Amino acid sequence: MNGDRQVKDDTLRADIELTRQELAGTVDALVAKTDVKRRVGERAHQVKDKVDEASTQAVELVRRKPVPVAAVGAGVAALVVALLLLLRRGR
Repeated sequence: MNGDRQVKDDTLRADIELTRQELAGTVDALVAKTDVKRRVGERAHQVKDKVDEASTQAVELVRRKPVPVAAVGAGVAALVVALLLLLRRGR
C-alpha cells in the first residue's frame, strides 16, 4: 500500500513539474507577443535584410546585362515623362 502511495506522489509531482514548465513556456510566449518594441525591431530587421538582398540582386543584374537594364530604365523614364505631359495637358 505504501509503495502505491509513493508512486502516486511521484507521478503527481512529475505532473506538477511538467505543468509548471508548460505554464512558464506559455507565459514567455505571451510576454514576447506583448513586447511591441522588440517585435517592430525584428520586423524592421527582416525588411532591411530583404531590401539588402534585392538591391544586391539588382546590382548584379546591371553588372551582367547593363544594356537591357538601361533600355528598360529609359523606357520607364519616357513613360513617366509622357504621363506627366498628358496630365498637364488635361488641366
